Amino acid sequence: MPVRYHAFLDESGQREHGPSTDRYYVVAGVIVKSQEQDRIEAELAGLKRAFFGTPDVEIKSSWLRQPSDRSRRYLRLYGLTERRLRVFVDRVYDWIVASNLTFIAGVIDKPQVQSQYVNPHYPSALGYQVFMQRYQKFLAQRHVPGHVTFDRITGASRAGTPWRTLLLRQHSRLLRHGCNYTRMDFPTVERTLDFEDSAAFGLIQVADLAAYNVFRQFRAHGTVWDSPSAQRLPVYHYFDRLLPRFHQDSSGVFAGYGVAKMPTRARHPWLAR
Repeated sequence: MPVRYHAFLDESGQREHGPSTDRYYVVAGVIVKSQEQDRIEAELAGLKRAFFGTPDVEIKSSWLRQPSDRSRRYLRLYGLTERRLRVFVDRVYDWIVASNLTFIAGVIDKPQVQSQYVNPHYPSALGYQVFMQRYQKFLAQRHVPGHVTFDRITGASRAGTPWRTLLLRQHSRLLRHGCNYTRMDFPTVERTLDFEDSAAFGLIQVADLAAYNVFRQFRAHGTVWDSPSAQRLPVYHYFDRLLPRFHQDSSGVFAGYGVAKMPTRARHPWLAR
C-alpha cells in the first residue's frame, strides 16, 4: 500500500480579533502515516482502558485543567484519585513521545497581525494557512499525499457565517489558488477536508493537547520567540515534554518547522532539546 499521511487538527484560543480575546491563536496538527493510524488509536485506547476501565474517555486539555470538569468528567465518573489521574496524564505524554507522531503548529500573534496588515483575515484562517504551509513542505519532502481532518468546530463568526463553512472555503481556495501571502501551492494535500467529533478520535484529542501546550508556551514566553535580542527561549513544561515530536530540520531546529509564528519579526533557530 502506498504511503500516505493524515493530519488531525485542533485549535486553542479565540478565532477572532478583539481586545477581549487572547493575544495568540493556535492551530496544531498531529501527523501520522495512514497505515499506522488504527494501531496508534488502539494503543491510546489501551492506555485509557488500563486507567478508566473503558476506552470511551475523551482527553481534553480544558477538562484536565479545570477542577470542576476534572472532577465531573474523570475523578467521580471513573472513581480515580487526583494522583491516579496525574499518572495517566504522564503516561499519555510518555506514549506520545515514544510514538511515531509528528506535530506542526501555526501560531498567530493578533496584535502584530493587526499592526502589519490592513483588514487582516480571521486568526482562525491565518492559523490554518500557516499550518498548511508547513504541512505541504512536510509532505513534499516525503513525496507523498496527505489528508486533513479538523475537530468538528461549531459556532459562527460575528458576521454570521459558520466557522466550518469558512474553513471549507479556505481549504478549497488554498488548493485552487495557493497561498495569497507566500504564493505557495499545495499539490500534495488532498482536496477533501473532513470534520470529526474529537470524542471519537484519539488523535484529535492528542492534537488538542499539542494546541493547548503551544498556546501556553506563547502566552508565557511569546514575546521572547522572535525578540531580536533573545538568546534563550524559556519553555513551558508540558510543551517541553512534547518538543521531541515537533517537526524539525536535520539539525534539530523546530522554529519555523514544527512551530511557525505569523508574523515573524526575528528568526531564531530554536532547537528541540
